[in-house]
Amino acid sequence: MNVARRIGALATLACLGITGTACSSSSGSGSGGSGDIKIMAIGVMQSSALSFPDMGAALQANVDSINAAGGINGRQLKLEKCNDKDDPNTAVDCARKAVSDKVVAVTEPYEPFSQQLLPFLQAGHIPVVYGTLVSTADGTSPNSFPRDAGVPDKYAALALELAKAGCKTVGAVVVSNPNNQLGATWIGRGAKAGGATFVQTSVSVDQADYAAPVAKLISQGAQCIIPDTNPDQGAKIVAAVQQSGKTVKLGALTAEFGASQLQALGSGAEGMLLIGQEFLPTDTNVPAVSEIVQGMAKYQPSVKLEDFAGIAGWAGISAIKQVLQAVKGNVTAQSAQTAAAAITLDTGLYDKVSFAQPGPFAEYPRVTNWGYLAWTVHGGKAVLRSPDFVDLPSGV
Repeated sequence: MNVARRIGALATLACLGITGTACSSSSGSGSGGSGDIKIMAIGVMQSSALSFPDMGAALQANVDSINAAGGINGRQLKLEKCNDKDDPNTAVDCARKAVSDKVVAVTEPYEPFSQQLLPFLQAGHIPVVYGTLVSTADGTSPNSFPRDAGVPDKYAALALELAKAGCKTVGAVVVSNPNNQLGATWIGRGAKAGGATFVQTSVSVDQADYAAPVAKLISQGAQCIIPDTNPDQGAKIVAAVQQSGKTVKLGALTAEFGASQLQALGSGAEGMLLIGQEFLPTDTNVPAVSEIVQGMAKYQPSVKLEDFAGIAGWAGISAIKQVLQAVKGNVTAQSAQTAAAAITLDTGLYDKVSFAQPGPFAEYPRVTNWGYLAWTVHGGKAVLRSPDFVDLPSGV
């Protein structure tokens, strides 16, 4: 469990024209003892349902800042960005591309299909540095070096904090897919740890109306409601709660509610409890966040740092930089994996993480960072409740 805290200091034909794969890269070549060092970022950067324009921009901005400062021991980083388009088959193509291109490390700012990716990357001995936990594979694969406990931690912490705030029955609107079902399991664990009851109702990913699911939860006694859904669905659930006319406290993840969403919701989001595992773009008093804002303004001035995805993208590159700087001898995927296993990663944006010992939850031994942050929404803005990370109790 992490105890040191601080605010200051993240072989295929795929991508060669095959339909469904979208990749881009900066200039350069080589990944051995000389030349550029090739790395890859895989994630949902743009799709018909979800788009995170600041993710790709933040990834590139940090690479550009590192290269401008001399790179890694005098060698430039070459970044390949592979957009999985929110499609598991395309995500697998990205992983195969990473293997065929002999990248030395992969980062995943927001990748829902890691379960499918990791076997390919593991076979290629490529470490995944600063991904997050969305599947069992993230927490068990030897080439996985996750920045945080992802879905389990955030949802358990959210339910626990709501229960501590007085919510006796925690309700959740849950999308019927594996990731959100995992979230629901941990909402139940967090609620129980806080002495609360848990009730849930299921919806589809393309649910048209949320009035009925919200009404069902309220009829079951829910005093607070959590959207355990895709990022584009949370605001619709908040609107349904507001339209119900009932006094219900809302709790959500920062991944679902960026600054623009909170402003658009207005009074509907007032008092909402937010839980996340990284500082927000609005937390500019945090030195590492201020660094990103300045870096984006310099290297990607046309793109605004908007949400968690940009933070995660920048942090992932910072983590890879720390890993590569710790490599002894020739820089390869295997030597990068060895270095990642031996150091403590500290980007100043997430809690510190080290892989020298297994994590506190037996089902996810690779996950050592179970720290989270909490915010309360006031006047359309997320206000940090504490400047420090809180560890999820190991008994949850």
